[in-house]
Amino acid sequence: MVRKFLQGVLFMLLLIMLAAVGYGAWVYRQTGSLPFALPGVSATPGGPTPTPTITPTPTPTPVMRPAVIVTTNLPAGALLTEEDLEETQRPSKDLPQDTATNISQVVGQLLRTPLQAGQPVRLSNVVPRGHVVGSGSTLAGMLQPGEVAIAYPISRLSSVGYALRAGDVVDMIVTFLFVDVDINFQSQLSNQVMVLSYDWETRTYAFRPAGTLGHVAENNNLTVPVYVVPQEGQRPRMVAQLTVRHARVLYVGRSLVETPIPNTTPPPPDVVVLAVTPQDAVVLNFFMARQATTSFVLRSATETDTTPEPTPVPVTLEYIQKHFGIPLPPQKPYQLNISAPTATPRP
Repeated sequence: MVRKFLQGVLFMLLLIMLAAVGYGAWVYRQTGSLPFALPGVSATPGGPTPTPTITPTPTPTPVMRPAVIVTTNLPAGALLTEEDLEETQRPSKDLPQDTATNISQVVGQLLRTPLQAGQPVRLSNVVPRGHVVGSGSTLAGMLQPGEVAIAYPISRLSSVGYALRAGDVVDMIVTFLFVDVDINFQSQLSNQVMVLSYDWETRTYAFRPAGTLGHVAENNNLTVPVYVVPQEGQRPRMVAQLTVRHARVLYVGRSLVETPIPNTTPPPPDVVVLAVTPQDAVVLNFFMARQATTSFVLRSATETDTTPEPTPVPVTLEYIQKHFGIPLPPQKPYQLNISAPTATPRP
């Protein structure tokens, strides 16, 4: 009897162990871990998970460099004195490469640009006394090496109807009016004639006007020499030519320092600033001094050919006649009536 009891107990224990193993195997397949710990067996694959040790990251010690700083706010052009400067140590990564390291390097020099208190002094930001202080104009930075900038007056017609803009490339046409002058006086002909005459009342000699200087000519009808004088002033001889080429437009307006008035229509531009060669700048200055009639012509923005262009033929009245086939009209005993027509009254 006792034996059968013990066999039943052992059978029950075996069933319990088999159920536990089956349950554990099912849980392991679902979750990857055992629901209970067995002696010598970890509940998770690969053994027990060690507790991580957190090691704090050490703060790197910055590399320090000597630097000269200003102790107060200083404007551009300020003269640096020892009272304005201080030698200190700053992290190397916070300093420009050309930072002054000793007061003696910059004391007695002028600042190019303003500095705030605490800012380092750069060697490139100081100039000796007597030198120009400043960073230069915006236009100077737009010039290529070898170019110069010059301002030239413009009007609506001379500036392609105010179409010029910064960045355009233009050529210039100039028109001159040539007149004959006296080689000695350098005055426009014809000269005025003065004659020496004797005044019987005052018993003195004096020069008196005698008219305009002309020239002697033979008259076939009168068969005697005649003296011819001009009826009007000398008519200038006109010539036009394309002169300055490939000038770059830097600015179009009235003044770079002019402040626009709010809520008002700005006046039209009256000046263009051009980037040209020094020789062309001299030419433009000559045109302005002689008040020559000039006009700008706009070049294409897609031009890439830099081959020198042939010089155009100067345009005169003779060129116009030959090129366009315009004859000199013959003299006729009649002419067109240029007076305004009179309306015929209604009956």
